Amino acid sequence: MIRSALPRSAKLLAAALGAATLFAALPAQADPSVRVIYGKDNKHGIEKYGVDLDFDSGFHWGNPEGWFVNLDWEVALGQWRSTKGTNRQNITEFGVTPLFRLEKRGGSWVPFIEAGVGPRLLSHVSTSNEHYFSTAFQFSDMIGVGVAFGSKQQFQMGYRFEHLSNASIKRPNPGTDLNELYLRYTF
Repeated sequence: MIRSALPRSAKLLAAALGAATLFAALPAQADPSVRVIYGKDNKHGIEKYGVDLDFDSGFHWGNPEGWFVNLDWEVALGQWRSTKGTNRQNITEFGVTPLFRLEKRGGSWVPFIEAGVGPRLLSHVSTSNEHYFSTAFQFSDMIGVGVAFGSKQQFQMGYRFEHLSNASIKRPNPGTDLNELYLRYTF
């Protein structure tokens, strides 16, 4: 068996860039956007820093001047910083999520709720001896609220609750619960 000399985080970064290139080549109905995220799990001592690229899937339903539903594809890359426990270890996270958003359009401020579930791949299976995941493959489910604003609603800010776990594929499965704040800009 041939083993790669690249560290796991470099492999994840290469996969993320490859996926971003693939998604950028797909036909989209609107310009892509970038999201920066800060999240925290106080129970397990995790701080998450992330950058997501979002691409419009082309699926839209509803009234463009009223209630409106759309589907975006989110390509996520995050770094978890462990602040609690013994033998602390930082984790790199990569994933893709279909993200549904319900918006109330028609004004200069557009409130929305969003939800999505998608796979995640972690660079390591623990953040410390006390927080061990058993698998690098995880699922991310999230729900959030926010508001879009600007002349074309190109700026967005929001809050998200994100839960990651392996859906009991293997034990232990402690999961992690992140409270996240984000800013998003659409080009």
